[in-house]
Amino acid sequence: SIVCRLDSSGGAVQLPDTNISIHVPEEHVAPGDTQQISLKALLDPPLELNSDKCSTVSPVLEIKLSNMEVQSFLTLELKVSAELRSDIAQQSLVGIKCLRAEAKEGPYSLVPQTYMYGDVVQVKLDSLEPVMYIAMVAQGHNILSPATVWDYIYKKVTVGLYGPKHIHPSFKAVAAIFGHDCAPKTLLVTEVGQLVHNSAPVTLQLWGKQQFVLTRPQDLKICLFSNMTNYRVQDEDQGKVVRGFQLKLGKVSRLIFPISCQDSAQLSDFTLRLQVRDEGGAILSQYCVQTPQPAPKTGIKTTGPRRYLKKKEVPKIVLSPLAITCKYRTFQDRPVSSLKYGKLLKTVVRQSKNPYLLEYKKGDVMGLLSEEKIRLKGN
Repeated sequence: SIVCRLDSSGGAVQLPDTNISIHVPEEHVAPGDTQQISLKALLDPPLELNSDKCSTVSPVLEIKLSNMEVQSFLTLELKVSAELRSDIAQQSLVGIKCLRAEAKEGPYSLVPQTYMYGDVVQVKLDSLEPVMYIAMVAQGHNILSPATVWDYIYKKVTVGLYGPKHIHPSFKAVAAIFGHDCAPKTLLVTEVGQLVHNSAPVTLQLWGKQQFVLTRPQDLKICLFSNMTNYRVQDEDQGKVVRGFQLKLGKVSRLIFPISCQDSAQLSDFTLRLQVRDEGGAILSQYCVQTPQPAPKTGIKTTGPRRYLKKKEVPKIVLSPLAITCKYRTFQDRPVSSLKYGKLLKTVVRQSKNPYLLEYKKGDVMGLLSEEKIRLKGN
């Protein structure tokens, strides 16, 4: 996501690492005024946007505006992950369309002013609202069963491989399937199972991604292989399956692959090969990624409690003649009138904020130069 503030000069706001941007014309707001634009890509689309007659071909975009006193429209530009089939005679049945809603779950309505240049779409956004949700879809209302919208398009999906910032003797890699080309740089993953009940989500880094054409929703088999025998990928031979209905709904599928090092003394980066096969066993996508380096080794840290000198140990300290003289006050011998004494009811440890206060045990008697109260840590 990104948040940007523009003045009357206009400009553009681009979502990082994507082909999605909003163009703001000059004098969109009055001189001296500003417009704050928030742009965010939502990974999982609502159920309304994926069916036999409709399929999302971009992430759902959340657009927030701070100023409604505007004088012009906005232009949204993005790249879609589908194209119409040229071998279908009745191409007019299906089209790439832009839908808009005031809430993420809908209802969505058609945005009429949409222009396509290959796989790049420009959308004119007027009648602006403080919060808008925009999605590009392939849609056809007159499709007759058993045909679906997938029969009229070449839809591309993205498979990304995510992992930790540094590898360890035992870690997990995650293969994620997206119904568009906007695989985020980081991905939140929550494990599900009895052993990790109520575990906090983990943020993983994008190691690599690849886009491929999926002709229809079907079960896909995802396999992950290591190029080094020192590393073992759990379920390497069997792989993991993404169900076809998940792909049809456009939901992000996260498949967790535990990886372990057989000899931690030989821990190093290595290569992983990710493979996607269809129901018939044909390879749809295959690519290799290099893992990050192992975590850097840190110095040995002392784990024991810090030990302070006791009062009786202070005279035994022998300072080097080369030691730097500290600018502490010099103690003076002078008579003190009306001296009072006190007996410690608790042991007092040495205090970092009181450099002249040593360590005193319960029962010690000391002279009181002042009755001013100070905070001490005791036992």
